[in-house]
Amino acid sequence: GLHPIHTEKSYHDVKELGDGVAAKEFTSRGEEFDYNYYLNLGKNPKVLAIGECGLDYYRLNDTTKERQRTIFLEQVRLAKELDKPLMIHCRQAFGDLIDMLKYNRGILRDMPGVVHFFSGSMEETRELLELNFSFTFGGVITFTRDYEEIIKYIPLSRILLETDAPYVAPTPYRGQRNEPVYVKEVAKAMAEIKSKSYDKIAEQTFANSRAIFNI
Repeated sequence: GLHPIHTEKSYHDVKELGDGVAAKEFTSRGEEFDYNYYLNLGKNPKVLAIGECGLDYYRLNDTTKERQRTIFLEQVRLAKELDKPLMIHCRQAFGDLIDMLKYNRGILRDMPGVVHFFSGSMEETRELLELNFSFTFGGVITFTRDYEEIIKYIPLSRILLETDAPYVAPTPYRGQRNEPVYVKEVAKAMAEIKSKSYDKIAEQTFANSRAIFNI
């Protein structure tokens, strides 16, 4: 998939891509969404989902927002054609995202996908649950209580775990490069919030992943 912030030509994250000539040349042209190109990529059986795709309105103008919406809709259609789930990224854009998903509900799968690194409100949580989406949570839940009410509200059957490595390392690794193995710390925090055993969290979230991504 095509990440929403990669649709803007001026996008360049030194932490992600470095500051060398090759990295700058890569981002200077912006990314174009070629439906047929991504369709052929998506036919590979190793491709489990379409994404990250979605909307990210952080510090963007209206023209770029409209471009993001257009490209996101194309990827929703791509997911339908390939019968694969969506891996959604959303930042400061949940209103538009949910409106688009509701309007296009007829082409969503029964298990349409996952909203990764979820940071929405309780009302947005309810609306996405009603659309049958699942949610991932990462290291941030190990050092803030901001998401506890929402996590308690979401059924465990609709929760997955992630790290978002190399960013947002969990406690006790704050300030270090995040690593996939640190997902264990996220599971520990989830177990505490959900009042479940670590093994139950690991077992259920693994089962959820297999069901959504058909693995």
